Amino acid sequence: MKKILAAVLTSATIISSTVVPSVNVSAATISSSDYAVAFKDSLWFYDANKCGPDVAKDNVFSWRAACHTNDGKFVGADLTGGYHDCGDHIKFGITNGYASSILGWSLYEFKDAYDGAGLTNKAISTLKYFTDYIMKSRVSATKYYYHVGAPTDHDYWGPPEKQPGDRDKVYYVDSSSPASDVCGLYSGALSLMYLNYKDIDSTYANKCLEMSKELYALGKNRGTCKADGFYTSSSGDDDMAWAAIWLYVIEKKDSYLSDINSLLSSPGTNWAICWNDMKLAAAYVIGSATGQTKYKDAVTSNLNYWQTSVPKTPGGVRFLTEWGMLRYSASASMLALLQYKLTKDENLKTFAKGQIDYILGNNPANMSYMVGFGSKWPQHPHHRAAQGSMGWGDWKSTAKNTLTGALVGGPNMSDQYTDEVDKFQATEVGIDYNAGLVAALAGLTKYYGNIPSTQPTSTKAPTPTPTNTPTFTPTNGFNYIPEDVNKDRVVNMADVISIASGFGTTTVDSKYKQELDVNRDGAINMSDVMKIAVKFGYTY
Repeated sequence: MKKILAAVLTSATIISSTVVPSVNVSAATISSSDYAVAFKDSLWFYDANKCGPDVAKDNVFSWRAACHTNDGKFVGADLTGGYHDCGDHIKFGITNGYASSILGWSLYEFKDAYDGAGLTNKAISTLKYFTDYIMKSRVSATKYYYHVGAPTDHDYWGPPEKQPGDRDKVYYVDSSSPASDVCGLYSGALSLMYLNYKDIDSTYANKCLEMSKELYALGKNRGTCKADGFYTSSSGDDDMAWAAIWLYVIEKKDSYLSDINSLLSSPGTNWAICWNDMKLAAAYVIGSATGQTKYKDAVTSNLNYWQTSVPKTPGGVRFLTEWGMLRYSASASMLALLQYKLTKDENLKTFAKGQIDYILGNNPANMSYMVGFGSKWPQHPHHRAAQGSMGWGDWKSTAKNTLTGALVGGPNMSDQYTDEVDKFQATEVGIDYNAGLVAALAGLTKYYGNIPSTQPTSTKAPTPTPTNTPTFTPTNGFNYIPEDVNKDRVVNMADVISIASGFGTTTVDSKYKQELDVNRDGAINMSDVMKIAVKFGYTY
């Protein structure tokens, strides 16, 4: 201990008397083992956005608990459950439907990766939380609720557990209030749950299929959902085609193919799979199931467009649009890996790897854009629960809870990232953002992650087991120890360097300075370095 303390003190003295230079570092190298870790983290993120009385069950985040337990009360319905949309607490049907569809699809297509990474039970638990909510929202075969929360929810800044009042703003779909987009996405999600769950719990799976067909019939009354301007859906036809192909996969009825050819007569698009464009997702499944050329060509054309025509940043990530741009790179990577599964075109696998590696840290900032992954990640994701403050006075401070696995919107066209909670284009997170990322990481885990070639099989219902909580007890509401100044889960010289940047000042200067005050005495000085020395080399 004396040798460690002497080395730390000597280094700190030298460092504190100089300006720490800006150093250009090479981009992070992503190893094959990293994909399984990132895959796990990206799936864990959904626990942070759970809503309802059962939030704490099978939840990896100790800072989440029951919330919004009266959702639906004002209309005489139980609309608790489901997932908050982004960093806010509204439950939108279109993003709940999209996320559950894409996650269910990834489990269906990359089941061996989930098995090999030990994530199948967690995936089933996550998906069932979605489908339980969808099934609970049923009033009758011709009426389903799909939305809870008002725009005024955004006036509140604080954890969902402490949000005051009950939420009486709801939307539903029936014969006079169409929502083909939500109906199609919900139907597809339920059909995929049937496929993923029928060998585990046939009774539940059959209920999913029954309601999938109800929602598909309800969605034939064309029109798009209400979302108070937050999500403006262009059409519900692509979502209904998505629903139809999965019902065809299950039941093999030609009537679904007739519907598809009407709903998706022109499947091509120069965009990416997202909550507002399911053309390519539907086209991939249709082409795979039927061999119809126009659908297969639509996928091929889009992936060629992504590889050759979508602009890319100097760091190499494809930049489709500014708001939440990494979600599109992630979903394009998902599609590329699905197409690789069919064609074995190595260019597709290489493209997907390059895009996801950028997200995980192989970029000019040497920074992971997935929170909690690697040694450097965004500290100010736009997420009320993770940020952990009550009220707007402290809302721009560093997040008190680590939002493990969350994909942020990302950098601009010049690879520059603004890590500020109110820069929504960059720091927003969402259940739709992570869906494509989970699927892409499942594919990369399969093809690069060295998972076992022979997977265990089981017909028994899995019992989801919560991940063991860290042995460290959070201090002052933080998920990291004070000695770990730079939050990289190890106490070392990098933390001393961080302290040196504020040496001789007091915590009144900024929130950042408060984090440098390891012993919380109001000043940044050698006593903080000495406190670090006690835990030097500690990892957690």
